[in-house]
Amino acid sequence: MGKLKVGIIGCGNIFHLAHKNALKNLKEVKVVACMDIKKKKAKEAAKEFNAKAYTNLDEFLDLDLDVVEILTPTYTHAELAIKALKSGKHVIVEKPIALTSEEAQKMIKTAEKEGLWLLVGHTRRFDKRWVQIKEVIKKRNIVPMQISKAEVQRLPFPETAWYWKPNKGGGVAIDLGVHVTDFLRWYFESEPVKILGIGKAIRKGAKLNNTYDHFVMMIQFEGRKTGLAEVSWAYSYPARYGVFYHHLDILGKNGRIRYTPLDTPVVGVVKSHFEMPRFSPLLSAFPEAFETELRHFFRVIIGKEKPLITAKDALIALQMAEVAIESARREEPLEFKGVIE
Repeated sequence: MGKLKVGIIGCGNIFHLAHKNALKNLKEVKVVACMDIKKKKAKEAAKEFNAKAYTNLDEFLDLDLDVVEILTPTYTHAELAIKALKSGKHVIVEKPIALTSEEAQKMIKTAEKEGLWLLVGHTRRFDKRWVQIKEVIKKRNIVPMQISKAEVQRLPFPETAWYWKPNKGGGVAIDLGVHVTDFLRWYFESEPVKILGIGKAIRKGAKLNNTYDHFVMMIQFEGRKTGLAEVSWAYSYPARYGVFYHHLDILGKNGRIRYTPLDTPVVGVVKSHFEMPRFSPLLSAFPEAFETELRHFFRVIIGKEKPLITAKDALIALQMAEVAIESARREEPLEFKGVIE
């Protein structure tokens, strides 16, 4: 079998920070086309792979492609994925799977009908830190009963950006929240039964757009396990300090595990200004996580591996975040009634 022919839709931030270099390192695939509504972005991306640039979706989907990668704003995921699947292409889409669980269900049903793969980029499952810690939990028989997971940053985009729009990005509870809801379910290896959500609008961008930029969830899982999730775009980290930090605290029957970069002694670099070193262009994940994830997804598509995360897992992560948002609106905990299909 020859190399998989890959087409990229969306040549912006996540493409340049993560997917571009990951795809260059994967010898089993060839990027043959890059599509973006902005001609300049499409051309710049295509040049990286000696590929062709497109701005028209129909022309792009008429190409002989095996796989389409969707790296666009959340509100476009469903429409693009469904069109790509119906044109006979396997789809890899960045998280969240979609803006709403209803859209996600349509994507999954289309993939099943067409007999094609729909794979969702939840990179935490491929980041060596979280993989290694999960292995330690197993080997040392920690038996987690409570897990606290925080993913916090200061969103660097202006209040006009799509991230801030509830009808485009879903706010922080969706955009970052699905990372943590999926993480907790992955680590506990059990299902959620009740969720309490509390949201706040702290920064101007959140207030102007009537959305949350700071959100906390308390999630009860089967077996009386408790997940505590904090996601935020409101932390006041100076730009030079870094834009994204994790915190993980696991309390188990047989031990405790704690991880946070902020516990690490800080090294400062002084030039004309003060800088903090960054271990990754994104900070949210090691760059290798994207390469590991994509290599796995491509091997799933050619039938050499079984998926470590399914589209249904991504749907459940989104549904958990949706229940948390509804809980915040009602100001009461809500039952999670299982996968709503």
